[in-house]
Amino acid sequence: MAGPPLTAPERLSGSTLSRDWIPTAVGVNVSDRAQGELVFERLPYDPVAWEAIVKHYPDAEVFHGSAWLAFLAASQDAEPVVAVLRADGRPVGHFVGAIVQRFGVRILGSPLRGWATERMGFLLEPGVDRTAAAKALLPFAFGALRCLHVELADKHLTAEQMAGLGYCVDPYITYVVDLAASEEEILARMHPKTRQHIRKAIRAGLHAEVVTDLHFADEYHEQLRYVFARQGLVPTYSAERVRQLAVALQPTGQILLLRVRGLDGLSLSTGVVVARNENAVIWGTASFHQKSRSHPTQLLWWEAMRYWRAQGVLRCELGGAGEHMAQYGGVMTPSLRFYRSRFAAMRYGRAMVRQLIKTRQVVAGLAASRNVT
Repeated sequence: MAGPPLTAPERLSGSTLSRDWIPTAVGVNVSDRAQGELVFERLPYDPVAWEAIVKHYPDAEVFHGSAWLAFLAASQDAEPVVAVLRADGRPVGHFVGAIVQRFGVRILGSPLRGWATERMGFLLEPGVDRTAAAKALLPFAFGALRCLHVELADKHLTAEQMAGLGYCVDPYITYVVDLAASEEEILARMHPKTRQHIRKAIRAGLHAEVVTDLHFADEYHEQLRYVFARQGLVPTYSAERVRQLAVALQPTGQILLLRVRGLDGLSLSTGVVVARNENAVIWGTASFHQKSRSHPTQLLWWEAMRYWRAQGVLRCELGGAGEHMAQYGGVMTPSLRFYRSRFAAMRYGRAMVRQLIKTRQVVAGLAASRNVT
């Protein structure tokens, strides 16, 4: 069932940067790093310089990098924001996000809902107080950046750590698959029917292939429209956004565009998975699942895991909370998004905008569903 691993594209090399921007543990006691007032200082954004910084953090994810900021600039007209965190003048960490204008309001997102970005937040040296960093973010956002609203999703922040800082919280869950295990162990953790479906797809001659052609965006989106229309909805993003993501990330080797074909060559399922260092995230999948009884989607997810596992990735986040996610053997994992407005009344406007977007999607979906066979 294994087969040869798919080959990853070549990765680009980085550059060097002034040490004043980069935290270093040399000659500094870890406990000392947590002391002193924490203050953010915005850095002039240069993609090459920022990549050199990010490479110093082993826990950095794809969402922290310059390629992802390029994607946000293209897809959201977002202005990248990178900042150094200082404790008594010493650099002890960094922050990454972006600014957008929405309804005349200047917003700092790290990330913002609707950006198709799982999280961003802080990159900190060991011993630095993450709660204090979240507290220091507020005067930086509302003062130096002149924003009226800030949203934050940081993998390491908990609700307990954020208590008392005035942030509101949006909880959600996802499933995370351990890729450090052997392929046999990963399969064993899946639901028995899922393993059967993967075997059936292989016996039926279905096969996965890595795609580099940007026309993949239209192919993927056609299948995505099909999936959404069957639920009476429409996709929340266009094919152009998929194309923008591919253009930004393909040179870095941090994206996988994957297709599953049948014996007749027909594209049955497509997926986009992004990764950096130890973490992969399934950004999106789509399929003509009703047009094949050979379970192309299960094969697609399995081959995506195998691909990134072969590149040394240790975890694959499935990017959703639906019950069908549990079939792949992942561990249910809570995640949190935090937000705060400079003025309390603005949080109600946020809720109204979200409801308006949802209503528009339902109305558009009703029209689209009439054309589904």
